[in-house]
Parts: sequence; structure tokens; C-alpha cells
Amino acid sequence: MRDRVAICAAFLAALLIPARAQVLAASPRSTPPVALIRHDNVLVHQGADDKSPVLAALVEQSQVEVLGTHGAWARVKIWDSVDGWVDKSQLFYGGPWNSVSTYHAPEVHYRVQAHAARPLRASAIPTSPVQLFTGPNGRSTGSVAAGQPVLVSAWQQDATGKVWYRIGSSWALGDDIQFRMPDPGTTRLHGRPLWTQVAGKGMWLTLGLIATGDAGTVARTAQRNGITHIYLESAISPLGFHGEKAVGKLIDAAHKLHIAVIAWVYPYLYDLASDIALTRQVAAFHTPSGQRFDGIAADLEQNVQLWDVRAYSQLVRTDLGPQYLLVGVPYPPQSFADYPFAELARSYNVIAPMDYWHQTQSAYGLNYGQMRYGFDYARRYAAESVDTIRRVSGHVPVEPIGQAFDDFGRLEMGPHAPSSDEVRGFLAGSKASGAIGASFFHWMTVTDAEWHAIRDFRF
Repeated sequence: MRDRVAICAAFLAALLIPARAQVLAASPRSTPPVALIRHDNVLVHQGADDKSPVLAALVEQSQVEVLGTHGAWARVKIWDSVDGWVDKSQLFYGGPWNSVSTYHAPEVHYRVQAHAARPLRASAIPTSPVQLFTGPNGRSTGSVAAGQPVLVSAWQQDATGKVWYRIGSSWALGDDIQFRMPDPGTTRLHGRPLWTQVAGKGMWLTLGLIATGDAGTVARTAQRNGITHIYLESAISPLGFHGEKAVGKLIDAAHKLHIAVIAWVYPYLYDLASDIALTRQVAAFHTPSGQRFDGIAADLEQNVQLWDVRAYSQLVRTDLGPQYLLVGVPYPPQSFADYPFAELARSYNVIAPMDYWHQTQSAYGLNYGQMRYGFDYARRYAAESVDTIRRVSGHVPVEPIGQAFDDFGRLEMGPHAPSSDEVRGFLAGSKASGAIGASFFHWMTVTDAEWHAIRDFRF
């Protein structure tokens, strides 16, 4: 998601650390239906009292609908569904303002190193002739022809980060070894296609949303807005399973309302063995009540070399089994035509491209002869993305990720976010092209009008 996890960490920091903001001067006029929050970490309370339960913590430029005031408090509606109270001095009666992000992505703290062999049992075929060796980087013992079926009995990673597979008593570099697996797009569980867990409308959540707010409020909001599934920030290569202590309460709350929660994992794919272990750790997580994630969405955008995407994906699939929901998250074909979409279709039940179409600060997009942004632009973008991925990857289920953020502002908030008309167009294009659903990145930046558009659309 083009450093989206960096933005997520920034959201979390903004909610936990006091911040000062530069706000455009404006004179309040008659109270409009929508106002913006002036600063970070503005708490929404259940009542007009700072001792009452906290429903949510908002950041600078969050939109709220103002329902009235009482003393120093304003009664507001957030996320188009939840009533609460905020300090009315924190309301800005005017339009969104330009801002610049000063956040830097987390540094990679791990060091790529060799990992011991792990047993597995997988049928495979070489996609090209491969050499066999006595061990990783050992002496040559022969070769295997392209297309010749082989049995892989173990894998390991060498000190450079390369994956090796044991074939018989020899070892082969894993770049051209492709496991033979059932088609994940047609896998069924309890009589239903596995992909139905992410059918319909979804939303991506950053940890900041649940670290300081009420998980039950988030779950009820999702239900009221027709959200069937949530992608929840959970793990990233440099930080490990950094959401481990926060994600459980939302899993429990969402499951009570029959909303699926998919772990959003961001593996950089430079230390494949560590990323695979991290993914297994997230998949094994359970809450004190025994609830687990309903699947994993692997955000594959840092290292997209075919052989590394292949090794990570097929080894995770082999570890977790054919009936575990895996969602592959690539770039859209409009911006990365050579992305290995067909390789994703071999391991993932669903492909969810990051279809972030609103990429300029002007009224015109980068695609379609600089066509003006609007319903038709977003509809065309979504349909083209789904159609292209299907064309190169077969019948794989696709659930595109729509844009609900300003690509240029601090914490991705500001005046350059897509309009509600664009959101409707994106949903219409997704549905018309046969997508199983659509999700949006991300919850905290969705405007009041965008919430309306998402809630009212029927997949």
C-alpha cells in the first residue's frame, strides 16, 4: 500500500502523542452539518462529560456531523452512525486544508540470515531446468528438467535470503520450483466458497482506531454501514506482530456481530523465512475467548520479484493448509502491468488490488487521457483492474481496494480525497466487472459523504 503501514504507525502516534496543528483561519458561520476536528487525539465521549466512556479518538481533519451543543460540549455523529460528545472548541467550521506529512517509515531492524531446514511435503515442478547440489551452495550433483514432477521434502534459507528445496537427497535453488496445489479460487469450506468471507463491502483499519477507542463501537458501526468484513493492521516485517496486544478486542466484538476480521500482514520479502514465521504467528493468534482471525491478507508491495513472491506465498499456503483464507494484495495493473498476478492466483483465494485512482492534486487523473475525476473515471478504473487481473490470472476471485484518503496530506487527510461520486463509481465498476466485493482504505479517513455512498451501495 505504498508505505501505508507507515501511515498507520503515524495514526497511532498521533492518537497517543499530543500534537499541534496549523489550521486555516476562518470565521464560524451558521453551524453547518459537517465540521472538522482541529487537532489530534480528540476524544469522543459517550456523554457530555470527560469522565464518560470514550467511544473513539479522532485525529486532525476527521469529519463529524454536528447535532447540537451543550455548554462546552458538542454532540456529534461520527462515521455516519455513532453519536457522541466532543469538546466544541475542537470543531473547525470550514473546508479541509492542505498539509504535508513529516512521517518517515520505520527502519528495517532485522538482518537477513540463514535459517535451518524445515520439513514439508509438496509435489512440485521446475518451471525451467534446475541444478541439484549437495546442499545450499554446495557442489553440483545433477539437474532436473523443466516440467519433471518432483517431491519436495524440506526447505531452508541461506545467508543471502535465498530459499532452497530438498529434492531426494539433493537441494535445488527455489526460484524456479513451483508447488502443485489445488486451485484456491474454488476451495470450499462447509459447503461454501472460501472467498465468501470477504464478499460484499469491507474496510481497512489501522491500529490507532482500536488502540484508544471502543472495539464494540467500531463493530456496531461496521454492521450499520453494511460492512461484512474488516482488514485489521496486525504485523509488518520491521515491527513484527506489533498489533498482538490490540487486535483481540476487535476480533471478539466483530465476531459477535458475524463480521469477519482478516489480519493485514505486510511482509517485506527480504528475509523470507522470518516473514513466513511471522505470518504463521499471526495465523496462530487467538483471543482469551478462543477467537481467531478469519484469514490473512498479505500486502505484497515491497519486494515483488516473482521468485520471492512465489516462495513466500506457496510456503505460507503449505503451512496453513488449503482451507485457510489467504488474500493477496498487489498493485493495480494500471500502475504495475508486469506484477506477477498469475502467481498470486496459485496461492491466494482472493486478489485484492490497491486501486488508488485519485493520484493527483488537480481535477484530472493520470489515466484515460487525463480524464476528469468523477463517477465515470473511478468506475472505469475499477472495472479495468478487475478485468485485467482476471485476463492474466484466470477465474480468480477479485475484491479491489478503493481509495478513501488524500494521497498528499498529513495522515492522508485533506482536500484531495476522492468525492462520494467517485466512491459510487468505484463500487459500480467493481460490481459490474464481477468482483466479489470491494473494500476501502481506510476507516479513519473516510468522509461523511463517502460513508453515505458506501452504506447505500448494495453488492
